[in-house]
Amino acid sequence: MNKQTFGLSKRLGLFQVAALLACLFLLAMTLSSCGNGKSKQENRLKTYGHDGYMGYSNSNPNLPNRYQYLNYNADGKFIEQVLKPISGIEHTQIYFNGTDLHVNVKANKALSDVQVEELRAKAQSVVQYNMPRYKVHVEAKR
Repeated sequence: MNKQTFGLSKRLGLFQVAALLACLFLLAMTLSSCGNGKSKQENRLKTYGHDGYMGYSNSNPNLPNRYQYLNYNADGKFIEQVLKPISGIEHTQIYFNGTDLHVNVKANKALSDVQVEELRAKAQSVVQYNMPRYKVHVEAKR
């Protein structure tokens, strides 16, 4: 009897090679998309500042840890001290309402409206940076 081969083994071999190449391609695509482009230094967790309290005083500024320093009088004096170097401020009025801190700034009369708004924005950022436990509201008028 004369046996003819159907070439099934040859076709099966080509199919296995094609399947292997497809799997390798998918694996290469998967591994190349895992990186986020950041270096190992950027992936590290950010730490709190070295303040002597192992980050606890920076980590939650709403926790009063020293009652003699965290009061409205001390906070008001500190705000006035922080705003003193900003030029263009003639007078400040500070009042508290719970966690809201309102600062009214009387600007120099020689300043334009744009300069008064810039002064208000600068005072807002300075006070908010230095008093993170309050919601700061700053108004500037001439």
